[in-house]
Amino acid sequence: MRDASGSVVGTTGFETSADGRHALLRSVAVSPALRGSGTGSRLAAVAMGQAASAGAARAWLFSRRSGPFWQGLGFDPADRDDLATVLAGTTQVDLFRRTGQLAREVAWSRPL
Repeated sequence: MRDASGSVVGTTGFETSADGRHALLRSVAVSPALRGSGTGSRLAAVAMGQAASAGAARAWLFSRRSGPFWQGLGFDPADRDDLATVLAGTTQVDLFRRTGQLAREVAWSRPL
């Protein structure tokens, strides 16, 4: 997302599982000036909508600090090992396994 001057003010993305049934939301971030404006929620909704259009039935994510934000969007706490299983082979899961970070992560999930 860019503002009128072309500066990046928000970002998001997702990766899908090998079978396309699961989406791992990635990097929902908003510039400090826009926090609390609903921009992050809108970006997350766009990513979830695009993931659903691509065939995903469930969204997953890792977040240690933003649980209340994600709960407000319908996410529930999830088992990180379940996430790592259904989204094996994604860049983020592979990185977290390789670096030992997976054991410290908090997983969230919701149907799309």
